[in-house]
Amino acid sequence: MKKGLVIALTFFLLLTGCSSSNESMKEPEYITELKELGYQQEVIDELTEKLTTEELNKLTEFDYVEVLLDILNSKDYKAENLEKYLKYYEAGMNGEAVVYIVNNDIHYTYNEKLVSIMNHEYFIAENLDRYMSYESDNTDFIVRAVNSNIDKEVFENLKTTDTAKNELMLVNKYYQLPSSYQNKNMVYLSSKYTNKSGQRLNKEAYDAFKKLVEAGEKEGIYIRAMNTFQNASTVEKNYTASDDVQKDKTVFRSGHSEHQTGLAVDVNKKGAKTEEEWISSKEAEWMQENAYLYGFILRYPEDKKELTGYDFIPCHYRYVGVDAATYIKEKNITFEEYYAYFVEQDRQIEQ
Repeated sequence: MKKGLVIALTFFLLLTGCSSSNESMKEPEYITELKELGYQQEVIDELTEKLTTEELNKLTEFDYVEVLLDILNSKDYKAENLEKYLKYYEAGMNGEAVVYIVNNDIHYTYNEKLVSIMNHEYFIAENLDRYMSYESDNTDFIVRAVNSNIDKEVFENLKTTDTAKNELMLVNKYYQLPSSYQNKNMVYLSSKYTNKSGQRLNKEAYDAFKKLVEAGEKEGIYIRAMNTFQNASTVEKNYTASDDVQKDKTVFRSGHSEHQTGLAVDVNKKGAKTEEEWISSKEAEWMQENAYLYGFILRYPEDKKELTGYDFIPCHYRYVGVDAATYIKEKNITFEEYYAYFVEQDRQIEQ
C-alpha cells in the first residue's frame, strides 16, 4: 500500500515538474512579437542585453527599425530618448543622424541634405541653421563656406581677434585686431634671411623661418623675406594708396592684416624684387611643398579664393605652427576652416 502511494506521488511530482519546466522555458511574449516585427535572433539577443524589459516591450509598439542597434550603440545615445528615436525613425534613416536630431531637438525635415551636412567631417552643430539656409546643392561647399563665414557680409558685425591664441589667432574680413594690439615678441631679421633691411617677425615665427631658409639652401633653394611686420598706419597707408576698385581682394585693411601680427611673411627668392620673379621660380615650388614642415602655410591659395575672401597671393605665408600647418596641408583646407573647427571649438587634432 505504502509502496503504491510512493509510486503515485513520484509520478505526480514528475508530471508537475515537467509542466513547470515547460512554463519556464516558454519565451517572453515581447520576444515573439519582436520576431514577428522582423528582428533576427542575434539582434534580439543583443537587444535583451542592452534594454530593460520595459524598453523591450516598448519596441513592440513600433514598426521594425533597421538601424536600431546603430542607435543604441551611438556614443550619444540617451535611454530617456528611446521612445523619441522610435517615433522619429523612418525607413532609410541613418541611426547616428536620428540620435543627433532627437538629442538636439532639431525640427528640420529629415532629408538627404540635412544628413549629408551632419555627416560632414567639419560639421559644427551651432551652424546648422546657417548651413540649411545657404543656397547651394553642394553640401561640402556649404559647410566649408559657412564655417569660413562667407554667408555673412564682410567687415560688418566684426568679431575681435583672440590674440591670446598667439600663432593660431585669426585675422581676416570677419575678425579684427583690437586697435590697442601690439605684438611685443618681435625681433629684427638678419640680412642673411631677407632682401630688405628693417624687417621684423614674431620670434617664434622667425626661428621657424630661419630653419626653413637653411633647409632650402641645402637643396639649392634660396628663399628670403620681402615684407614682414607692418604697423596699423602702414597697412592703412597701403590700402588708401591703392586705386583698384577690387582692392579688398588683394590689399588689406588696417586691423585686418596678418602683417600686423608679425606672423606673416611675404617671400621671394634671393635678390629678387618683384612678385613675378617669385611665381615662376623653383623656390616658389619648393615653398609650396615644404613650408608646412616648418609651420608655415600658403595663406591665400589660388583654389580657395571664395573661402579666404582674397585672390591668390603666391608670396604670402603665415606661421601657424607645425601641427596646424601639417593638418592644413594634408587636408587641403584653409586656415579659416581650421580655425572654425579646431581652434574656436577647442578641439584637438586626432592623431
